[in-house]
Amino acid sequence: METNMQEIDLDLLRNERTVTIGTVFPETMATAIEERAKSELISRSSWLRRVALAELQKVKS
Repeated sequence: METNMQEIDLDLLRNERTVTIGTVFPETMATAIEERAKSELISRSSWLRRVALAELQKVKS
């Protein structure tokens, strides 16, 4: 199913069923992600979701 980026509502996504995907990162990159997430006091998964959404928004523009 294709989703139009303009239709994404983050408030609605909070209640949507989730899907786990496996992503492999080099150790240095994984450590950097962990440190960024810690500095912002959020979980790695939340930080990665935010980054992924930001990148999707860039593609849309």
